[in-house]
Amino acid sequence: MNKITLDVKNEKFRRIVFIGMVIISFFMILIYNVFTPAMTDDLSYGKIVAGANSFLDLIRQERHQYATWTGRSVSHMILRSFLMGDKWLFNICNSLVFTALTLFMYYNIENKKKYDIFIYLLINLFLWTFSVSFAQTVLWETGACNYLWGSTIIMGYISAFRYCLKRNYRGNRQVAPAIGLFLLGILAGWCNENTSGGGILLILIWMGFYAWEHKKIRLWMVSGIAGNAIGFLFMTLAPGNANRKQFMEEEHTGIVAMVSRWLKCNLAIRNHFFILLAICIVVFVIVRLQQAQWKKSRNMLIYLFIFIATCYALVLTPEPVARAYFGAGIFLMVGCIQGISDVSDKDLYLKALKISTTAIFALSFFFTYMESGANLMRIYRESSERFAYIEEQKAAGIMDITVPLLRPAFETKYSDAYNSELSEDSAYWVNVAYATYYEVDSITAIPRTEWEEEILTIP
Repeated sequence: MNKITLDVKNEKFRRIVFIGMVIISFFMILIYNVFTPAMTDDLSYGKIVAGANSFLDLIRQERHQYATWTGRSVSHMILRSFLMGDKWLFNICNSLVFTALTLFMYYNIENKKKYDIFIYLLINLFLWTFSVSFAQTVLWETGACNYLWGSTIIMGYISAFRYCLKRNYRGNRQVAPAIGLFLLGILAGWCNENTSGGGILLILIWMGFYAWEHKKIRLWMVSGIAGNAIGFLFMTLAPGNANRKQFMEEEHTGIVAMVSRWLKCNLAIRNHFFILLAICIVVFVIVRLQQAQWKKSRNMLIYLFIFIATCYALVLTPEPVARAYFGAGIFLMVGCIQGISDVSDKDLYLKALKISTTAIFALSFFFTYMESGANLMRIYRESSERFAYIEEQKAAGIMDITVPLLRPAFETKYSDAYNSELSEDSAYWVNVAYATYYEVDSITAIPRTEWEEEILTIP
């Protein structure tokens, strides 16, 4: 058997395995989506959306939010659309979007084999393990529409731009890409303040390299970045942003406030990304010791720079929540995996280290996935029982309802249920959201053992 025939057979095998991994990736996240119940803002927004009789009503609702609270209209229109229907539709679509994100990240990795199983496995392992606030940004319906969907749209736009760079469209062939990138650019610029800004910066860097090498700029590049800028301005100049700032409290003012914000960003980077940054340092050093040309590390270094810029853009806001770093983490993961891909496999020991480390990583994640999945199912069961109990009490005419708290033993990082849990105080904002959604006077939560005792004493 000659070498060409063997390479063709290997490629066919990798294609089959690769497609199988994509399908597995979809079903793995689908299972977690199915067993993630509606929480907090899902109920609050759901109650508002329930008052809409048409898609036009949803647009009117979003226009009001744009004027009073936030400019992320693309993400919130996606959320409102899903809240009008059953959650099973969101579960499927959200799983497809997560899978699309893995493929967009894969497309942006250079120096890989065709149907590179190793790289695609790493992307999935990194997303599941290192994504910031995975429960809030990927599984929670409101958070997913804001962060997972936003980051996927941005990475989709980046991938489309990279595709056009590779094809280098010229002349009349530029028209269709120019229109497509303009429209997609508007969406990508209108997703998330710091992540959309990072995407714009990345495109400008690519345009700079192209202009340096070719001494010209193409029509589709200009239209793409113009769309980006338009979407970004629509989001950041929303009247609601100014109103929202009034509710943001900050301990310091002036220079001290800026120093405090920088320190908070530093701490967030350390807490969320230290392991990924450590991996980046190691692989970069190995690539340099292998005496590779600097150009080989260019893609990695660009994504690292975009990651840093996306993180420190958050100094512009008084108190960013942890999930605001989700998009920056996506950029860092691409850069980190690019660095791993840049390490040459010619050294047998390095190749063995890469494969064996990834295999151990995958084994560890398998056990984590199974254990967390079981806990997710338990949380979903107790949440469903609680929802049914509220409906049952309401039907019986009881408007002040006491429900059991979730069992502490089921807590997992893949569920946000404990961060948004009910309280023993009926005036707590989560309790108020539940009471408003179910149209009862109050809802109080107590430990399950106390609740069961209380139920038993009711005649």
